[in-house]
Amino acid sequence: MKKIFTLLLVLCFTFGYAQEKKITINHTVEYLIPSKRKNTTDTISIGFDKNGKYLWTDSKSLAKDLGKSIFKGNNELLNSAELNIILDTEKMIVILFFKSGENEMYMNLELSKIVPIPQNSENQEQFELISENTKETINIANRKAVIYDIYPSNEVNEVISIAFDESIAIDNNKLFKKFFELVFASEGSSSLFGMDFPNGLMMHVSNNGEVMMEANKVDTKTKTININYSFKISE
Repeated sequence: MKKIFTLLLVLCFTFGYAQEKKITINHTVEYLIPSKRKNTTDTISIGFDKNGKYLWTDSKSLAKDLGKSIFKGNNELLNSAELNIILDTEKMIVILFFKSGENEMYMNLELSKIVPIPQNSENQEQFELISENTKETINIANRKAVIYDIYPSNEVNEVISIAFDESIAIDNNKLFKKFFELVFASEGSSSLFGMDFPNGLMMHVSNNGEVMMEANKVDTKTKTININYSFKISE
């Protein structure tokens, strides 16, 4: 019975938010992500809205991972699994569409409702994310990128290096600010009150010389994603 009630709650949450919207993705990047644990390199494609409002992915590996957790013992459904995820960075809402065989699932999730935030924030240390132009450049996927050192103002030695292709205008402050605010707030010990990221397409991320993520291909063709799903009853 408990499983049945849980399933009903999921269905209510899934279909309770009907919407029709059109989303534009201006640039799509295929990233390579080295995995030390598996000794492999994972691939994920991420689409960017130039105004910093949306992130999109249709990751095949994420689709299979989600399929494994839902369709246990039905491996034949994994090969045809499709997954599209969009993050609305202004409203902090994740829009998800999953399809495998005849099975389809739609979701709108408010991240603030599923990420636990401590109620007492009086003792949180406030900080900002600072970026410094190293004046160094790197060529990634036949594109020139400028390297910036990014670090929190309260821990200046915690540096991550990010290379941006500044010829492609992406509003990274708008793209990541609310997401980072949510992540740091969930940790309970610190609060982000500002960030200063350069505009540009993220091409390379490293920490202490170790590559965390690197662009492999850049597609500058504009994509339009039409979202139209609902559960309506009329009499």
